[in-house]
Amino acid sequence: MYLADTCSVQSRAASDDFLGDRSSALEQAKGGCYLNIEASPGSKSPGISGIDKWRGALKIGIASPPVSGKASRELIGMFEIIFPEVKGRIVLVKGEKSHSKRLFIPLDKETIRVRLGLKDD
Repeated sequence: MYLADTCSVQSRAASDDFLGDRSSALEQAKGGCYLNIEASPGSKSPGISGIDKWRGALKIGIASPPVSGKASRELIGMFEIIFPEVKGRIVLVKGEKSHSKRLFIPLDKETIRVRLGLKDD
């Protein structure tokens, strides 16, 4: 199951300034960036909710339960909506069975920052 209200994900991520001035959740790598995520499966309000400053991770609510990888698939689907040009190439590199996850997104850091509403370091 993918995020039902895709428009709200894009508009909240791109327009609100709720992420503060930290973007340590995003790390440049060869061919793209790593994004650290703190996921909340089974959330009643799916979408990006802010930055966990202690963990250096983007906080994201996911509607799907943490069963058989459903929440991880929904998470990837959410980012494929935000970054449609890399659909099918966003990879979960860590945390398939954990709340702490790490995605690889094959885009430059500035593009990801702008679309997620992250400020510069």
